[in-house]
Amino acid sequence: MTNISVTTEVKGTFGYMDPEYYWRKKLTEKSDVYSFGVVLFEVLCARPAVDAELEFSQISLENWARKCVENGSIGETIDPFLKGKISPNYLRTFANIAENSIRENGSERPTMKDVVERLEFALKMQEIENREQISQSGDEAQPPIS
Repeated sequence: MTNISVTTEVKGTFGYMDPEYYWRKKLTEKSDVYSFGVVLFEVLCARPAVDAELEFSQISLENWARKCVENGSIGETIDPFLKGKISPNYLRTFANIAENSIRENGSERPTMKDVVERLEFALKMQEIENREQISQSGDEAQPPIS
């Protein structure tokens, strides 16, 4: 794949803008990956990319989520609706995909194809785990056969 970039006047939505685009004024295929990574964290944490109502260290979802992934506290920051519905393994995988997508250096980010493949794989693993839990709880509910 060729590395194509477009030079332009910097325009974009704060909180979603690829830092490399801001610094170099060049969009690349990895610019969308960055923005998508922010959206993944929005879904996971149920909060906007920028929230000026929060304390300074949490205003930028991208910075705050990255720190939470690094220090292992992302499980404490997820949407309360997801707690108990998402396995720890899937949460870790989802958070790592999002964190890799928001790397400041575009060459360190995965391609969008890689992001999609990893998300699909993680979803399949979550579905398998859900079926196993249902099967186990169903087995416990059944009286033993004599």
